[in-house]
Amino acid sequence: MASVRRKWRRGGALLLGSLLTIMLTASAPTTVQSPHTSALPQSPRSYRVMLRPDVAYGPLEAERLDLCLPVGVRGLRPGVVLIHGGAWRFGSRGGFDDYCQAFAALGFLAASIDYRLAPRAIWPAQLVDAQLAVRYLRAHAASLGLDGVHLCGFGESAGGQLAAFLGVLSAIHPGDAAGLYPDVSPKVSCVVDLYGPTDLTHPLPLLDSLDTFTTLFGGLTRDAAPVLYRDASPLYFVTSTAAPTLIIQGEQDTTVPPEQSRVFAAALKEAGVPVQYVSYDGGHGIPPDLRDAMLKTEGDFLLAHA
Repeated sequence: MASVRRKWRRGGALLLGSLLTIMLTASAPTTVQSPHTSALPQSPRSYRVMLRPDVAYGPLEAERLDLCLPVGVRGLRPGVVLIHGGAWRFGSRGGFDDYCQAFAALGFLAASIDYRLAPRAIWPAQLVDAQLAVRYLRAHAASLGLDGVHLCGFGESAGGQLAAFLGVLSAIHPGDAAGLYPDVSPKVSCVVDLYGPTDLTHPLPLLDSLDTFTTLFGGLTRDAAPVLYRDASPLYFVTSTAAPTLIIQGEQDTTVPPEQSRVFAAALKEAGVPVQYVSYDGGHGIPPDLRDAMLKTEGDFLLAHA
């Protein structure tokens, strides 16, 4: 395994010749060529990718994931759980098809997950599902060819908040799925957080104006349920055991202000946790002209810390 991991790291910069132009089908597992961009060179060592869609990781309708599997990796593969954004109310795993393909091309078993959405499901259902997906993958590591020790979390916006939780919580959060795989750890080995909110106890004007949090918390306001808002804030769960974390944040973001990410990064650093903070000139969402460069940064981090 050590030799395989060294090979991934040596080839990391080359293998990131990655995203954006693959058309996927919704049929049975399919093998496709990994996509590439013009900004980064295509590597002969980039893995082909097999798609295994619509895998149930739990008993509920929303608890589904798509697996992107690298073809030809020798030994066990590290993994990454991909968590879409959408204010905990919108979005689906299909929005992360490009990341799923790109990270599988690097040699990762990539799992892009759906999770229950508000208002039909209120907090902590979203975190319960994200943790369950991690435990499912670890519980089935042998059949998937997964190195369950080296399993990272990756998310944007609301998905970034959930990924951050996967890195700071060592215990299973109480919820309706806590009894599934109860002896399997829900904690990941590294985190990539793209502009995720980390302190919901602090006003977030734009999201507040859209009733994002009252919807997430079943109609309860910040003043009415301060303990609930704190429970949904990864910032307050940072300890020295938190996973190494890459935070990417737009300096003109008005949806999740940069201060949310800066404070989280500072808390991780103060706890002695390896943290990398990368900012860009833009708002809530990486500008198209920066996506290739940011993808390389994300891939390099995963290769180094998975």
